[in-house]
Amino acid sequence: MKPYLALFRSGPNSLHPHAVERLDRQNFDYALSWFGDEAPKMAEGAVFVHLQKGAKWPGLEQTIAANWDTIQKYKYIWLPDDDLLCVPEDVSRMFAICDDLQLELAQPALTRDSYFSHAITLQHSAFQLRFTNFVEIMAPILSVDMLGRIFHTLSGSISGYGLDPVWARYCELGRVAIIDDTPVKHTRPVGGPNYAFSKKAGLAPAHEDWLASAKHFVEIPADYQINLAGLLQNGDPICLGSTGSEINAMLKAIIGSCNGLQMSALQLTRYLSNHFTYWAGSEYGHARYPRAMLRVVLNRALQHAGIRFPAPPEQIDEAAVQSAGNEQLS
Repeated sequence: MKPYLALFRSGPNSLHPHAVERLDRQNFDYALSWFGDEAPKMAEGAVFVHLQKGAKWPGLEQTIAANWDTIQKYKYIWLPDDDLLCVPEDVSRMFAICDDLQLELAQPALTRDSYFSHAITLQHSAFQLRFTNFVEIMAPILSVDMLGRIFHTLSGSISGYGLDPVWARYCELGRVAIIDDTPVKHTRPVGGPNYAFSKKAGLAPAHEDWLASAKHFVEIPADYQINLAGLLQNGDPICLGSTGSEINAMLKAIIGSCNGLQMSALQLTRYLSNHFTYWAGSEYGHARYPRAMLRVVLNRALQHAGIRFPAPPEQIDEAAVQSAGNEQLS
């Protein structure tokens, strides 16, 4: 038994066979939650194959419940859509990064030629990975503890809309990330056959989003997604903070990463403005905590990995920030 499990919600046209090539050389096992009319003809090496028709999230809910005794033995579980194209070596590296950093919730970035809904999920070339307030449910990787923590949120969900911001609320800063160094390609337009299940149930995906948001007190707009920190390609840590140099450095890295991406001016403007709005106060005006606290929390969360976010060059009262951090986090 390997330490990690890729659980594919898959059918006859699933792209998962590409991800499990050369499996004997990888650090993960795989299993299938199969929605096809007939059992899969090729499932060599699968830990289990669970036959469960229907949409992705109701199907996975049933599969996870039926196979929990096996699933709970793994450290991390990946739950990708069936239209993601990747190579197994990147999957192995993704798992290893999650384990090394002790992430709770993460995803691989999407290649620049992918179909996408959210700018934050596209591969940012300046970064190895980014610590965010958002992971899309298209390809989430969860620690087994995190999977147990959020499993109840799957109940009643058809499209999965609204789960993304909810899941991040079950984690801490420094434990949620998008991994740019292990990208996957989303090969089909957003939507797909799962929307037919929502239509049949008489519950539009947007309405599911409203219900999930109301139930879990999620007030932020659906596209209020922020890169709070990251590791640049040279390994340097970078994070938002209270100073001008920090917001400038983060925006410079994001803007450089977005050059050439196929998004509208409106999408890019909104994406960048999220970061400025957060840095300047919040979506609602007054900030509840000084943004310098991000550095304190991140340093604590990642000290086991030897990652430290240095103080900015501007003179600020670092002693006061650290003292406040010790008082609040002890």
